[in-house]
Formats: sequence, C-alpha cells, structure tokens
Amino acid sequence: MLSSNNLLRASVWATLVVLAAFVIQTGHAPLQRISLLLVVGSVVITGLNWYEHRGGRSPSFIFLILGCVFLCGRAFPVLLGGESQLSRVNFENEFDVDPETVSAYVLLVLTSFFLVHIGSLLPRPARVTLSTSRSDARIYLMMFALFLPLYLYKNISYFSYIVASGGYLAIFQSDEFLAKVGMPVRVGALLCMAAFTLYFFHETDRKKSRWALVFFVVVFSSELLVGLRGKFFIVTLILFFFYKIRFGGKFSVRGLLTLFSVILALAVVVEIARQGGSSIEGSLIMGFLVQQGITASVNLIVMDNLQDFAYNAGSYFLHQFVAPFYSQSEVQQGWFLANDISMKFMPIAYALGFGTGSSYLAELFLLGGWASVGLGSFAIGWLLSFLSRFYQGVTGAIMFWIVCGMVYFPRTMLQEPVHNLMRYGGPILFVAGCCWLLRRMQRQKSR
Repeated sequence: MLSSNNLLRASVWATLVVLAAFVIQTGHAPLQRISLLLVVGSVVITGLNWYEHRGGRSPSFIFLILGCVFLCGRAFPVLLGGESQLSRVNFENEFDVDPETVSAYVLLVLTSFFLVHIGSLLPRPARVTLSTSRSDARIYLMMFALFLPLYLYKNISYFSYIVASGGYLAIFQSDEFLAKVGMPVRVGALLCMAAFTLYFFHETDRKKSRWALVFFVVVFSSELLVGLRGKFFIVTLILFFFYKIRFGGKFSVRGLLTLFSVILALAVVVEIARQGGSSIEGSLIMGFLVQQGITASVNLIVMDNLQDFAYNAGSYFLHQFVAPFYSQSEVQQGWFLANDISMKFMPIAYALGFGTGSSYLAELFLLGGWASVGLGSFAIGWLLSFLSRFYQGVTGAIMFWIVCGMVYFPRTMLQEPVHNLMRYGGPILFVAGCCWLLRRMQRQKSR
C-alpha cells in the first residue's frame, strides 16, 4: 500500500537517478557510465519493490526481475569491468545504435520501472482466507490425471517432430506438427493445464498443494523438450508466487539465488540444445544476461527508427489480438511489430524461422511516446498487484494466466495476457462446469 514512507524511498531513488544521468552526460565514456546507471538503478528499484511488498509478495517484483534480465541484461558486463553491449545490435548485421538513443532508452526503462513500482503500491494487500471446497479440489485432481497422458503425448510428439525436422525452428516454419498431433490431443492438453490450475487454486491443504506443485513442475518441464523455456519459467515462477500468497511466505534472498541458479542452468542447457551443441560464450552468468538482454535491441531499433514503425502503431495494436491464429509465414508486413523488425533487420534469418520478439516498452512508445510509456507502466504495476488479490477458486485460476502474460511484458507484446485468456479461459470454464455437474450428480445420488 502506498504510504508517505515508501513514496519517500522511491522519490529518493528517482532523484539520485536524475542527478546521476545529468553527471554522466557531462563526463567521459558515457556508454559505460549510462550502462552502469541502468544496471544499478534497475537492480535497486527491484530490490525496493521486494522490500515494500514484504519479500516480493506482488507479481510486480517478478515483472521487474524479468525486466532487469531482458531490458538491461546487455549492460551487466560493466559490473565486472567489461564492455557494455547495450548499444550493440547483432540480429544479422552487427551495428551500434546512436549514443543519444541509448541514453534516452536507459532513462525510459528506469522511468517505466519507477512507475511500475509506484503503481504496484496502490492496491491494499489482500487478507488471505482459504475457503474453497476440498471436494472440488479432488475432482479437479482426478481430471488432471485423466488428461495428463494427452498432455505428455502432445509434448513428446512435438519433440519427435522437431528432432525429425532438423531442430527447434521447425515449429515456426510450418503448422505440420499441429496437424500430426491432432485437435483432440491438443484440446486434451489444454484441459489438463486447466484442470491443474483449478486444482491448485482450490486445494487448501498446504502439504498436498506443495507436493502437487512439485509434481506438476516435473511434468511441465516437458515443455523444455520443445524449447519453450520462456513458458516453462514464467508459469513455474507465478505458480510459486501464488503458492506463497495462498499459504504465506516470501521470496528470501537465499531462495532467489537458488532459483536463479536452477533457471540459469536449465536455460543454458536448452539454449545449447537449440544451437545444436554450441555453448554460450564467456562467463556463464554474463553470457546468459547478454544473450537474453537482446530484447533491448528491439526497443532501441524502434526509438532510433521511429519514422519506419510509427505509421503502423495502430495496426500493430489491433492485429496482435489475433496473433495466435497466424503462423509466421502468414504474417504480412505492418501487422506485428516483432515481424516487421525481423523482416527489416534480419531478413535471411527471418526466412529460416528466426524472430526478435517484442516488448511492452517499444509498443507503448509507438502508441504515444513517453506519455503512453508512463501511463502504461503505472497501469501495469497497479494491475499486477490488484490481480494478485484473486488467489483462489475459478477466478484465481483465470487471473493466474493473465498475470503470466503480464509479467512477460518485457519480452512480449501487450496482448499476451489476452492471448492467455483466449487459450486457457474456455478450458478452465469447461472443466469448472464439468466439476459442477459431477458434484450435482453426487448430491442427487446421496439423497
């Protein structure tokens, strides 16, 4: 909750950032120094968010962590005396973005993080009282077990197709793998995910919930076979977050370091598998951060070539609502920002199935410059804290997928929460409806 004390702490941070930015502009080696400001400023505001939310008990904390990785990762080498990679764009042809653009980007990121933090402090923390039905939880658990074979079969089938087709990019080059698996299996896999989500948000026994969560993470790790590490990490992080909300607890420093180490190890393994055996260059941690921080290049390109993309800003916003219904080969120029950047700056790689991804920062900037970034960031922070108040029942299960989409904003399009709602909302309501019918039948039999 926003108070005079946490507002004062945030204001001190903002004042120091502005003063540091002014000093940097008048000194030597501006790229190294502005990169250091980005790293220190982003890490400090993330730590402040963790503190204000009693150990990170707001999804805004996870959002800011991902923001540090994806939007600031290429600046982290300065901490070890290395050269900042922030201005370097190496999608296909390597080049450096204008220093003034980099400075503006750094201030834009820090402004966004500040407003996400302030927005997240507005909603009052919810008082958690678990009151959902244990009988419903048992039904959802049985439905999860019923659909689990279809979910595993889908992922194994996708993996077999990838291996037979020469690698991870095969799933972006054609929809053939979808046809081979078949609609019934894909629907069953969605129902499996919906059933577990509903079980998780109905189970009131902490021990059962913990063991079910561990089992699900092991099963869900099959997504890594397909190379979808982003989906795996985001869903796992948000599940752990809501587990802490439902049963008490916080993100401890030791726990965060352990979690980061596990994520780093898994991410590197998946990346090596994607690249056909080549490893990440240089230091493992810095190599990972520089690699993931390539999303900064998406934002820098938009800011440095605003006239090339601003005309399609409205089209990007509207077309991206229907992004799940098109394969990469069907997308036309002017529809999706990520595709237009890929077509312009990495045409050969794009033809092979590679893409850049998008970012909330670039899309908000196209819609209205600094003003829309400010308003949008504040709204994101407020919504993330507000949605965490829905921690049980059917509503909690639906809000879970919306939060998963929102915390991934630093690397994806603004419509990602809508895509998740479209993908999982229907299956969740269907499974919940089946549960209601089963309970009604049980009551009638007991009379």
